[in-house]
Amino acid sequence: MYEYALHRVAQQPGAQVAGLLMGAAPFVLLALSFSWRSGWRLPLLILLGLACAGLWLLRAPLSLHFGWTYYLQHMGANTALGLMFGRSLRRGQLPLCTQFAAIVRGPLSPALKRYTRVITLAWTLFFAVMATVSTALFALAPIAAWSTFANLCSPLLVALMFVVEAGCRRFALPGLAHAGVGEAIQGYRAAMAARAGLSR
Repeated sequence: MYEYALHRVAQQPGAQVAGLLMGAAPFVLLALSFSWRSGWRLPLLILLGLACAGLWLLRAPLSLHFGWTYYLQHMGANTALGLMFGRSLRRGQLPLCTQFAAIVRGPLSPALKRYTRVITLAWTLFFAVMATVSTALFALAPIAAWSTFANLCSPLLVALMFVVEAGCRRFALPGLAHAGVGEAIQGYRAAMAARAGLSR
């Protein structure tokens, strides 16, 4: 819903200020969440309040470049996900998809471990391509074309990636009892919760 609203605003003449504020909202909410949990809560909240006041006061000139807030969201999210998957492929690390599968299935066979490592690499490349295409379209194409890719096509491409991966899994591991998307999401959430616990 949010992506569709961004896409509508990006194509609507005269909606630059609304587009700027909508695009900045996720950054403000992330900063608010971080500030609230920080040991420097009060100073950070004051700085955030000053930043929001500056954004409001400068909304007219900044709105001429409102597309940057959308681009930074899309490119940043795909880059962060690509790095998260990619870093888990380093020597001595457990690939992220292997972690997901182990949470859902328990101990994994060697074949499934190899497969989940390849799939982790595939997701890494997927997010890298998404970030690259996003950057190229933002730099070279009209904002409406970039918005169509970022806000409308991206969720469909992620869903397609899940479908393709499920098909590849059934072909590569025909004797395996295959988990559904719900179980994959459960594994992802559990793995992220475990990572968050370790980082505290």
